[in-house]
Amino acid sequence: MSENTLNAQHRGEYGKGAARKLRAKGLIPGVYYLHNEVNIPFSVSQIALNRLMRRRHPLINLVIESQRPRECVIRELQRDPVSEAIIHIDLQGFREGERITLTVPIKLTGTPVGAKEGGILERGIVEASIDCQPKDITDHIEVDVSGLALGHTIHISDLHFPQFKFHPDPHTVVAHVAAPTIMKERAVAPAEAVPTEGETKTEGKSEEKK
Repeated sequence: MSENTLNAQHRGEYGKGAARKLRAKGLIPGVYYLHNEVNIPFSVSQIALNRLMRRRHPLINLVIESQRPRECVIRELQRDPVSEAIIHIDLQGFREGERITLTVPIKLTGTPVGAKEGGILERGIVEASIDCQPKDITDHIEVDVSGLALGHTIHISDLHFPQFKFHPDPHTVVAHVAAPTIMKERAVAPAEAVPTEGETKTEGKSEEKK
């Protein structure tokens, strides 16, 4: 069995109540999508799904009840807001030669020259939606920031990956090196002079003693 094979079963019940029953049995509900085909609801072992996710295969071979493998990618994952456990998965199938759309993480590599000058590297988006041929599917995109100078920015439009078409706005920020914030000392007024013994502070002209 291939390491990216996910065995699943058909499911006939739908709705939140049915999904809760499945999860109570250690199963995760999901849906398989293919353009111009009927969607296929399925359930999969939570243990098997977590194991597959740890392997980080960009392509998945979905096998529903011993049917032929269906090559697909993750279309959407839903997680519990507290435990972050997967509670639903959508898989997108594709045909040979068909471009597919998926979301991939962006990984920054290198140390910016601007950071070496005291700047601070700030991240923009952490993932991007792309479309590509199945043969070009990747589990992440690496962006080298080592040439990024102080005050400079890398935008989506600056990324050169001819095999990918990026869907975010071209002006979307990927990384930026900001100038460090310098706290300026507040100027303190000099202390007022204290009169020496025998002297009296007066306003205006002093009067002569007669």
